[in-house]
Amino acid sequence: MSNSKDIILSVDYHDAHCVIRWLDMATQKESLLRIDTERSLIRDVMRRAAEAAQEHGGQAIWIQESTTGWARVQKLANERSVRFLLANVLQMPLPPKAKRRKTDKVDTARLQREYLNGQLPLAHQPPEKWRQVRRLVALRENLTNRRTALSNWINRYLAHELWCDRKRLVSLTNRQDLKRLKLPARDRQIMEWKLSELEQNEKRLDEVIAAILQIYNKWPEAQRLDAIRGIGPVGAVSILARIGPMDRFQSAEQLIAFAGLAPGIHQSDAKSRNGKIGGGGTDKHLRHYLIEATVWAREIPRYQATYKRVSARRGKKIGRLVVARLMVRSIYKIVRDGIDFVPNVA
Repeated sequence: MSNSKDIILSVDYHDAHCVIRWLDMATQKESLLRIDTERSLIRDVMRRAAEAAQEHGGQAIWIQESTTGWARVQKLANERSVRFLLANVLQMPLPPKAKRRKTDKVDTARLQREYLNGQLPLAHQPPEKWRQVRRLVALRENLTNRRTALSNWINRYLAHELWCDRKRLVSLTNRQDLKRLKLPARDRQIMEWKLSELEQNEKRLDEVIAAILQIYNKWPEAQRLDAIRGIGPVGAVSILARIGPMDRFQSAEQLIAFAGLAPGIHQSDAKSRNGKIGGGGTDKHLRHYLIEATVWAREIPRYQATYKRVSARRGKKIGRLVVARLMVRSIYKIVRDGIDFVPNVA
């Protein structure tokens, strides 16, 4: 809850401009500012708000949505001794349908209202080092997806135009035979471009994986996760990068929901049934890592009995989903308590 002497700046932040709703709690005066998104202008607004709040013995509070650009605004707020709050709009209640307008003025008023009511949900602000690791992991994911797209294009071209062993030609060891195929001039040029991009992509992917392995060698939590069958060194770093600091989750169930593995619930009167997994705030990449790891993790003695029981009753897909949830609970304890994974505990 805000102090009665604070100055609240509710901000709708955009790349080109910012709309700032200025509320002086001491005088209850409110004004609306529109400035260009420039460092000097934002810094000046923060300076004036901090000076005005200090005159009354309060503090300037900057509130904005978790959009691109919050990191650099946060640095400016720290320089000016302004309290910076990052709102999680996905968890904010929606207004009635008849009043569901979307304007900058409405958005700033909504942020201000939720904060004054003490119900403003806050978004996680990952530290700079964590953001760097996450970008590296995301780059590997992008390179992997691009490699798959290029390989699929070559495979489809061969299937459409030529009678040949596609699997053998697309493989890395026999790619020279692919270059020697007799193709029309235009197709030959396109094929060379595709192959050149594929080779550059694989070279860069090797460099990125080497950088991830360097992080793995200095990250004890990642090494502990590697003990779970199905999670390798790259997967361990990727999972931890996607999760972020574990202390932001109060329980393993919150982490399961963040990973998109918690089922939705449809309830009416005495009837209740589970719906689809996922939902707002889900990290789909984290869910992909966990589900893929269950191909091997389901054979770990710790999870094997549960997998067999569930898969016999509801199928292998649901069985792997349940194993993924068990893995998340293990990961939560491993990172939170700093303990090693024990595969044979019942």
